[in-house]
Amino acid sequence: MTEACDAMAILHEKTRTNPAWVNRGLYRLLYNPSLYVMAYERLKSKPGNMTPGADGQTLDGFSLEAIEATIALMRMEQYRPTPVRRTYIPKASGKWRPLGVPSPRDKIVQECVRLILESIYEPMFHDQSHGFRPGRSCHTALESLRRNWVGTKWVLKIDISECFERVDHSRLLDILREKIADDRFINLIRKFLTAGYRENWVYHRTHSGTPQGSVISPILTNVYLSKLDGKLGALCEQYSQGERRKQHSQRIAMMQARKHVLEQGEADPSCRATLQRDLRMLNQQILQTPAAAYYDPAYARVKFLRYADDVAVGIIGPKTLAEHLQEEIAIFLWEELRLELNREKTQVIHLPTEKARCLGYEFKAASSRLRRRNLRYTGSPHNVVQTIRTNTGNIQLLVPLRDLSKKLTKYMAKGKPAPLSGLVNQPIDHIIEHYNGVMRGWYNYYQLAENVCRLNYARYVLQYSLAKTLARKDRLTVAKVFRKYGKHITFTKPNGRAVCFFNAPLVQVKKAKTKAEVDVRPNWGPRRTQTGLLDSCAICGNVERVEMHHVRHIRKRGQSVRGFSLYLAALNRKQLPVCHACHRDIHKGKYDGESLASIRERLQSSNAVA
Repeated sequence: MTEACDAMAILHEKTRTNPAWVNRGLYRLLYNPSLYVMAYERLKSKPGNMTPGADGQTLDGFSLEAIEATIALMRMEQYRPTPVRRTYIPKASGKWRPLGVPSPRDKIVQECVRLILESIYEPMFHDQSHGFRPGRSCHTALESLRRNWVGTKWVLKIDISECFERVDHSRLLDILREKIADDRFINLIRKFLTAGYRENWVYHRTHSGTPQGSVISPILTNVYLSKLDGKLGALCEQYSQGERRKQHSQRIAMMQARKHVLEQGEADPSCRATLQRDLRMLNQQILQTPAAAYYDPAYARVKFLRYADDVAVGIIGPKTLAEHLQEEIAIFLWEELRLELNREKTQVIHLPTEKARCLGYEFKAASSRLRRRNLRYTGSPHNVVQTIRTNTGNIQLLVPLRDLSKKLTKYMAKGKPAPLSGLVNQPIDHIIEHYNGVMRGWYNYYQLAENVCRLNYARYVLQYSLAKTLARKDRLTVAKVFRKYGKHITFTKPNGRAVCFFNAPLVQVKKAKTKAEVDVRPNWGPRRTQTGLLDSCAICGNVERVEMHHVRHIRKRGQSVRGFSLYLAALNRKQLPVCHACHRDIHKGKYDGESLASIRERLQSSNAVA
């Protein structure tokens, strides 16, 4: 039987070398057990693996028998997805975003389908699409914006109303049929789309949309919006014209006057002192005048960037072009994809004078800056210092300080850092790790911003909030906390490891990882770690009915974690293969097997042999 990674590689290569290739027989790939093992290995350590679905089940107890049962249902075409459990998370606007939590069996099957779709569509996606793609992230999108949008004058910020909820099922399946000629595979995707959801124990049908929170939703939305990428790419080619801008007429006249003054000085050296003032004035005027004509009707550029349903279009040209593009995009969204443009949130922004927003960042066009350079370093034999104009039109990425201030209100009271009472009863290392996670997360995301140093104020607030929290816990003053734990609030654990508050320098990262620098090997390739589904029971050595025992948050365990979970924590394992009998005893709290040392020694020896 062909291994799953080999089958994915074949699909990827055929689509890459022949864009018109139509795939057939994809449903038979779901008969391959190695595909389900690969899907399980990709999902087993993710945070949502222990979130129960509508049936109350989690990935705990997953086994090869479950894979064989699912494949048997697939062969008879009797597989039926379970309705997802509906939950809600808050949005930044104050509204609530619905999320669907599928059952663990559906998660595995959806991951298998997602791997197949990714191997087919990844070579076809547009280069300016960055959302939910391997080797791409928000940082690669922002790096592309900073590198390719130099000189942009207008930004069309597109907002699609309820994009994920309004995906038309019939249109999506028609788009899939363009590359997939397999009715059984298409029908399986249709079952996932129409599985419905349960909310407050009431079943609801789904007539449109891809359920947010499911494994398959991002790839299906990318496939659906790939038509929008094609339209935006065509608009960029249609409205981009001219090789370069024509020169500014006033600047040309000034350069001619400057040349005339220099020629006068060369012809009559005695009048150079009188011409020096005119030459200096002309140089100042030339520096303040742009080299190219700002409004050149014969020159225009249109570029776009998309991350999931977040779309931005950059225009070098008149504002009327941006407004015309907005209308064309709105018509296309409704006629081709049955999506609606949110007129209230869609904006046309003048970038040289206003700040635009993209993926949590603010960005603007940099104003010109005068810089001195020595001509000798450019190859000139003369030691002459020249003043030049730089940074005109460069894109500056900035930290949204207003949003950051809102996030800091949780750690402040009356304008000053305040303790977090909810953390007082936690261990000291857990408290420090909480604050470290917040500060490190902000810096890791905003490290591309030119004003990332403004996060020093956030670090000050978090550091003193941490100090006040520890002061309340130990019943000390803030000054005594700093004397006890040091300037960076360092705490030594019983095992000798030290944890301290985040004190790395907040410097800007000039270049994010781009497509050329990331690992371009398909992420469905062979994994470095071997699966535990094929191992024997780690407790008794039984090879029959082996299941995977899962535990959540072993690194963040507290006093409430007892029993076998502490064994897994000491082994630094979140999953462990155990037989059905031992698994039942673990959940009943009746485990009385071999010692931790012998389990560790046996696992290490088996890994060494492998």
